[in-house]
Amino acid sequence: MFHRILALTLLAVALCTSAPLAGADDAQPAPVPGQAPKGRVIIDGAVASKADPPSYAISYVADDAVAGTPLRAVLKCAVKVDKMVKNAKTGQEEKKSVTEHVLKTVPITLKKQGEAAVSLADAVKGAGVELFLAGSGEKPEPISNSLLLRPVKEGWTLPEAPDLPKVEQALPEKAPAAPAKPRKVLAFTYATGFYHSSIPVCARATQMLGDRTGAWKTVISNDKFMFEPETLAQFDAVMMCSTTGSLFGADKAANERLRKSFLDFVSGGKGLAGSHAATDCSYDWKEYGQMIGGFFAGHPFGRIRVKNEDPKSPINAAFKGEDFDFQDEMYVFRDPYSREKLRILLSIDLAKSPMKDDPKKPGFKMGENREDHDYAISWVREHGQGRVFYCSFGHDHRVFQTPSIMQHFLAGIRYALGDLKADATPSAKR
Repeated sequence: MFHRILALTLLAVALCTSAPLAGADDAQPAPVPGQAPKGRVIIDGAVASKADPPSYAISYVADDAVAGTPLRAVLKCAVKVDKMVKNAKTGQEEKKSVTEHVLKTVPITLKKQGEAAVSLADAVKGAGVELFLAGSGEKPEPISNSLLLRPVKEGWTLPEAPDLPKVEQALPEKAPAAPAKPRKVLAFTYATGFYHSSIPVCARATQMLGDRTGAWKTVISNDKFMFEPETLAQFDAVMMCSTTGSLFGADKAANERLRKSFLDFVSGGKGLAGSHAATDCSYDWKEYGQMIGGFFAGHPFGRIRVKNEDPKSPINAAFKGEDFDFQDEMYVFRDPYSREKLRILLSIDLAKSPMKDDPKKPGFKMGENREDHDYAISWVREHGQGRVFYCSFGHDHRVFQTPSIMQHFLAGIRYALGDLKADATPSAKR
C-alpha cells in the first residue's frame, strides 16, 4: 500500500522533463473494473513515465466500437494570457489575465482493455492539463472521461495527490458489515457549476475506502454517458462528489434518457450516496431533489457543534453516541427537504454553535435561514426499492482526512449498497 500511495502522491511529477520519478517503477495502473458505454472509453489509473520524451501511462477499457480504431489523446492545456478586456462598469479597456485553452493531440489506438502511453512532449509547460480521448473527426469531441493534471514546479501532478497520504491515515481498517456480494460503485465527478477542489479527493477517498475494507470496487468518472441504462446496470450504487450544475448537460434527448435511467436505477433497488454539493445541482429536476432529499439554499455556517440525532444508527457508530465540534462549509436546505421524508442522522446544534440563524447579523443572507431552525447535515431515506445516503460535509479537503467522518461515509455508502441495515423511518414519524 505504501508504494501505491507514494506513486499516487508523485504522479506525473517531472512529466515535461526526463528526470527520474521516485516510486514510479513500483506502480502499475490498476485494471479498470468496468464496462465502457457504447462507443466510449473509461480511463482509470495513471502513472508517470521516465521516458524521454515523457509520457503518461493510462489504464482503460474500450467499447468494441472504438477498440482497434484510430483515436486521439487530447491534451487541453489551460494557459494564462494577458488581454485587453472592456470593463463592464467603466466601459474602459484594461489589461486582464484570462484563461485560454490550447489543444494538443496525440494519435493512439486502443485494444479492448489494457494500458497505453500518452506522450506529453507537446503539453504546455506550466499549464493545467485535461487529458481525454477523442475520435478521429475534425473536432476533438470527448469519448471518455477526463483526467486533470495540476501544474507544479517540476511538471504536473494529479490535483488530489498531496491529500492522499492523509486520506490513507484516516481510513478505517474494516467494513461495518460483510458485503452480500461483490459490489461496484460509480464515483461521479461531473460539475458544470462551481468546481470544488475537493471533488477528486472525495472520489479517491471513496475508492480507497472500498479498497481498504474490501466493501466495493470503484470506477471514477466525469462522463455523463456512464448513466446509460446498460452501463449503469453494472454498478450497485452511485456516489455523487459535489456535482454542481446540470448533471447531464444541455442536450435535451440525452438529458431525458439519462435522468430516467438514474431514477430507475435507484428506485429499482440500487443505491445513491452524495457529498456536499450533490444537492447543489439540477434545480429544474424536481425528481432528483426528491430522491436526494433536498436542494441547497446557502452556506452561512462554518464552525459548528454537530448534534448526533440518531446515536443508535450504525451509520453514526463512529461518533460513539456523542455530539462533536466540526468546521466545514455547512449547507442550508430548501424544499423538498423535510423531516417527514428523511431520517436525520446529524444536524447543527444552533444553541451550541457560534453563529445563530439571524439574517440581520453579518454572515447571513436573506433566505439562508429557516423559520423552523432545522439545519440537517446528513440523512438517509428509502427511494422506491433503493436507498439514499447524503452528507453535506465535503467542501474542505480535511473532511476526507478525518477518521470519524470517513467511517460515517463508509457506513453511509454501505447502507446505500444494501449491505448495512439501518432504520430509515423519517425523523418526524419516530
